[in-house]
Amino acid sequence: MLFRSTYFHHFRNIGPQRCTWSPGFNLIVGPNGAGKTNYIEGLNLISGWGPLERGEKISTLVKWLPDGREERASLWAKVFGEFGEPGESGEGETEIFASITARCTLKWDGRSIGATQMRSRLPVLSFLSGHLSLLKGGASYRRQLLDRVGALISPSYALRLHDYRKALRQKAILLRRCCDPRIADRVMLPLGSWLWAAREQIARLIRENLNEFSGLQTSPLDLRFVRGGGGSAENPSEDFKISMASKRERERAARVPLVGPQRDDVELFCDGREAAVALSQGQSRRSAASLLLASALVVERSLGRKPILIFDEVTAELDEDGREAIFAALLKTGCQIFATTTEGFSREGIDVYRMKDGLFP
Repeated sequence: MLFRSTYFHHFRNIGPQRCTWSPGFNLIVGPNGAGKTNYIEGLNLISGWGPLERGEKISTLVKWLPDGREERASLWAKVFGEFGEPGESGEGETEIFASITARCTLKWDGRSIGATQMRSRLPVLSFLSGHLSLLKGGASYRRQLLDRVGALISPSYALRLHDYRKALRQKAILLRRCCDPRIADRVMLPLGSWLWAAREQIARLIRENLNEFSGLQTSPLDLRFVRGGGGSAENPSEDFKISMASKRERERAARVPLVGPQRDDVELFCDGREAAVALSQGQSRRSAASLLLASALVVERSLGRKPILIFDEVTAELDEDGREAIFAALLKTGCQIFATTTEGFSREGIDVYRMKDGLFP
């Protein structure tokens, strides 16, 4: 699928303006505060993903009028490509719509649709500037990368992750109250071990596709998935069960869950050394970009169609060679791409849209 045109109304600081997009590389350029990140957040929302920052409330995305009244925000897009359920797929053009108040309501061709259905029809992978710090940043971004890929290639992934988080919150409450948490453990066991197996598979697929983007890496990058608090057995279910039992007293003392996907990580290496130590800031951002593009290739090969890629501040902290390398790699994917940057960049194959005060003059 491709975004052909969009129109946002009362969404953050974005002005009411219809925009027509290229099927290739769309680069949104403008100073800080121009509305670039807000615009790609709108694309993320209408694609079924919600706010870019996890935990942010939908209601904060709505523009407030000068008299203090809250306005309903609406996002509209015309999309083109292959769509439909398995066995019923076709090609054509349709309209999608999002209405935002205290929650986000999605519509596909005038009919209400759930976020999971929207993502399966319109596969989008969005990356904040923080994702380009995958190698040196915290584990949460690395887990989020696995979760975004998992939600696109497996319809049940997002639901199981949601159910696991509910059980995790319940266990945390029980531990804080010094209650027996084993009732929550029984719910977490099948969900957590399923997520471990799924994330290990996703990490393996990303690793297998990394060599496709070796031009971004100054040294060959390798990765290893690490089960949060696990490692006692090869089988995920047995490992989860054994690890929970062995850490039960420590959990009671700490009053927090110590085993499960909430503590997972992906270890990254270059030439046998930790990538965070071995690489400079610019080198690590280039290597992180190769991880993101390898993830996009996993989605493409799993679904049989290219995802739309969204990058915020794609050139941050990169020198001229780094910018050239990442743009060349993005163009090589053949995906429709939306990227933001504060710096102008002229290159064949890139359509530049300059933004100022929420509008494209």
